[in-house]
Amino acid sequence: MPKIYIPLLCSVLLLTGCFKKQSADEETDTGGTAPPMQEEKAGTAPEAAAAEAAAPSKVDVNVYLEISNGMKGFMPTAAAGKEATTFQNNLLKLISEVQDGRYVADKAFYLAKEDAQSRPVLDSVSYNTMKSYIVSGIRDDVRGTPLPAMLKAALQKSIDQGAVSVIVSDFIHGPSDQGQFISLDADIRSSLREAEHQGLAIAILGNTSEFFGTYHPVVKKPEVRRTLNGVEIPYYIWVIGKQQEVQVVTNKVLRNLPKQQAYFGFEYKTVPYSALLKEKQFKPAGVVYCSSRNADPCTSVNLQPEKDVPVEFTIGLNLSRLPLSMQSIDYLKKNLKVAGNGSRARMVSVKAADESIKATPDLARYTHFVRVQVPQLTANAGSLTVQLPQVYPAWIDSWATDNDNNPAADPKKTYQLDKIVDGVQALYRDQSDFVFSATLKFNKAD
Repeated sequence: MPKIYIPLLCSVLLLTGCFKKQSADEETDTGGTAPPMQEEKAGTAPEAAAAEAAAPSKVDVNVYLEISNGMKGFMPTAAAGKEATTFQNNLLKLISEVQDGRYVADKAFYLAKEDAQSRPVLDSVSYNTMKSYIVSGIRDDVRGTPLPAMLKAALQKSIDQGAVSVIVSDFIHGPSDQGQFISLDADIRSSLREAEHQGLAIAILGNTSEFFGTYHPVVKKPEVRRTLNGVEIPYYIWVIGKQQEVQVVTNKVLRNLPKQQAYFGFEYKTVPYSALLKEKQFKPAGVVYCSSRNADPCTSVNLQPEKDVPVEFTIGLNLSRLPLSMQSIDYLKKNLKVAGNGSRARMVSVKAADESIKATPDLARYTHFVRVQVPQLTANAGSLTVQLPQVYPAWIDSWATDNDNNPAADPKKTYQLDKIVDGVQALYRDQSDFVFSATLKFNKAD
């Protein structure tokens, strides 16, 4: 039976979105266009940054597990000597942490399916009932949920309850109305409009699991269905809610996240930062000093590159509030930019705080350190900006397919995943092009 699974969204609306479809694997030019000079709260008002950074110690969580026929292969019946699938292991850890962990306050569990009139049904169940489905399998003949409608229902329920939505599905979109293949982006965006209107963020986590049983492809030729015996099939976890609450779920509840991660609606108006000009570990080179002798943090510098002697110094950043994948050195090396306004500037290196740095009081407030080189000024005053662009995750395209009929021959693919994710981006078309920007003012030294 056809099913419409949890959409990630589509391509037409991407054209109006603010995200640049720049692969996270692309080499990043360290040049760029700095934003207009303005007061930067992140460096000059640490108390404002601290207030914005305040994350809840506990969150309310609603878990939605799709239990359609297409999900049965992830949850074969348990038996002595029979290993659990990756899906079963991971979902048991997830719901156990929601039920008993110290980071979740109120919690609720729902089984998502479709009724006879193709309407979404969210059955409220106990923790033990959901656990039973995961370990014992789905025994009933359950039609796939029409996901635009299901997403809308789940999101609205979570909004009404002030909870973070955690939605688990294979996200295969196979509508009975063929026209919905074309309108996928519009349908999904409509279903998630409240996420945009209420300023909610979305984290998408992709994983794979062994699949045992009947697989229902969207493309029905040459086979309408196939029997699989351990083929790797993708499944996804969506987390939707306020940015800080989503991060409590991803960092504290889910924890060991898969490599495949995508974040939408994540933006940081303030990150603590400072030019580090007095620390032995980050000794500057050339003529550079803080414009105010006692400034802490130092967000304005005087500098003067000389012929064949460029200025080089380090900027400390506290990126602890970012998603963990964005804090990785590999990610930052590929994507971080340094832009000059009134100067030529480039990023020399980026490193994370090690144990010696964490033990140094003046440096312990920063998690990352960006070495910047300024070989030339083109104005007597200007700015240097460290920027992290919003980046389209490279894994999305590699996991997408237009023909999912034979997953054994072409594993780890989801039908039109790229179109689904392109549609998610449309929800955030007015978002800044950057996850964060940290700007230092400069004056030409006398």
